[in-house]
Amino acid sequence: MKDVAERAGVSASTVSHVMNGTRKVSEGAHEGVLSAIEELGYRPNLLAKGLKTRRTFTVGLLISDIQNPFFTSVVRGVEDVALSRGYHLFLCNTDEDPSREDEYIIELANKGVDGLIVASSAPRHNHASRLRAGSAPFVFMDREVGGVDADAIRVDNRLGMRLIAEHLVELGHERIAMISGPLDRASGHERYRGLKDALADLGPGLDEALVRFGDFRTSSGQEGAKDLLNLSPPPTALVTANNQMTLGALLEIRKMGLRIPEDVSLVGFDDAEWASLVSPPLAVLAQPTYKLGVGAMKLLLRRIEDSDREVERTLLKPELIVRGSTASPGGRA
Repeated sequence: MKDVAERAGVSASTVSHVMNGTRKVSEGAHEGVLSAIEELGYRPNLLAKGLKTRRTFTVGLLISDIQNPFFTSVVRGVEDVALSRGYHLFLCNTDEDPSREDEYIIELANKGVDGLIVASSAPRHNHASRLRAGSAPFVFMDREVGGVDADAIRVDNRLGMRLIAEHLVELGHERIAMISGPLDRASGHERYRGLKDALADLGPGLDEALVRFGDFRTSSGQEGAKDLLNLSPPPTALVTANNQMTLGALLEIRKMGLRIPEDVSLVGFDDAEWASLVSPPLAVLAQPTYKLGVGAMKLLLRRIEDSDREVERTLLKPELIVRGSTASPGGRA
């Protein structure tokens, strides 16, 4: 810091104020300090800074499935905000395993992270005892856990399913099938209830014989589609609860030699990059994934800076993108 001060022609305290934002300095001094830092390749001693501020300037990000493209944009949003505020990430993949989630939470607490962002694998009725017992602030992202009163940001799953239901009913579909996620996960339960309630309001209702429950993985989407499309009569429309199961359903539909949308209309939850590239392009419920990550990190920073503030919950709106994979029953897009 003294070298930077000497190069910039200012005091060491001015360098400190510029780096920590603790006091306003003149524009010329500010630019001079930043130039000197760049020229000298100066990096602050985070260990020493952490001892003084009692922070490590690290946060843990726990996601449930690193192979799910949904998280690619989410992680980027978290990382962009974190880096802009001088924080770095520990990225952990729980693989939809609550015991692994607990293990990571313990390890991150031992490393002294300043906070956690958790897309939880724990069931809705699980009290996430490791999180509540830990000292680090945390926020839930994408999924909340029952029994834990904590900051959360997620997408309005019920609204998303209502948008899908309205679109399919408007096209004239009555036999609407669903490949749902597990009901003991918040997102799975909300999407199932969202479609069920919306179809009940709109008239056709959701026949439980036309529902299969998967695990948010490709294989369960394939198995669910096979069961449903072999029914007699088969459903005229199929809704999948995440992009991995959409991919599985699409693979099975192709394997069975069926046509989309002539034989079955298909709507997926999540707008994967490949969704607009298949033939026909898939209708999807797009989630604001980058915005979800940005919001989660900002929410955590507010909690880190003020641990006594009231719990805050944010609900983001999804968007239905209609493409060529839906049509009237037996019709063309």
